[in-house]
Amino acid sequence: MNSLIEIENLYFSYDRKTNVLKNINLKIERNKYYGIYGHSGSGKSTLLFLMGKILKPSSGKIMYAFNKDIKKHIGFVFQFFNLINELTILENAKLAQYIREGEENLKEIREFAEILGISKIMDKYPGELSGGEKQRASILRAVVGNIKLILADEPTGSLDMENKIIVFKLFKDLIQYNKTIVVVSHEKELIDFCDKKILLEDGLVKGEF
Repeated sequence: MNSLIEIENLYFSYDRKTNVLKNINLKIERNKYYGIYGHSGSGKSTLLFLMGKILKPSSGKIMYAFNKDIKKHIGFVFQFFNLINELTILENAKLAQYIREGEENLKEIREFAEILGISKIMDKYPGELSGGEKQRASILRAVVGNIKLILADEPTGSLDMENKIIVFKLFKDLIQYNKTIVVVSHEKELIDFCDKKILLEDGLVKGEF
């Protein structure tokens, strides 16, 4: 299996009546930056949650190149950060790393904090940070601990345009560290930062670019 993920004949329904996703066939290649875009309700986030094993397909297959402890190799980034407010940014990252690996690796955390430009705020709490800083902190938490795949669901939805662009460029920087990125967004101008683009309409793949 040359791809990181292969999706075959995938269907998904929340109510067992209406298919939100219909006959999805995709290959997600290693160390690439994917953008999934489309209007609200097109099935973008549902597809992302299926890739992340938060949801299970109604029918069809999702196959992974890493078959052992799949969830431990997947990091999520959400629109509203989901950081633990009672922990510092360093502690948030250490907790995520420990859950995945069973141990702490401060060297890894410091390296990615430097890449993300947040080395100076590691001892601060989420409530002390700007929106852009919080999102970079949430990316740090998602990337540490031998992560192979980062799934980002509308990660810039609550940011201004300057910070939106910063975040999308940072994802691109992570590719060189053996990470595969899949980002969902309804903002076409941001998806243009991605290597590969997937257009969803009404639960169908309408194009790959």
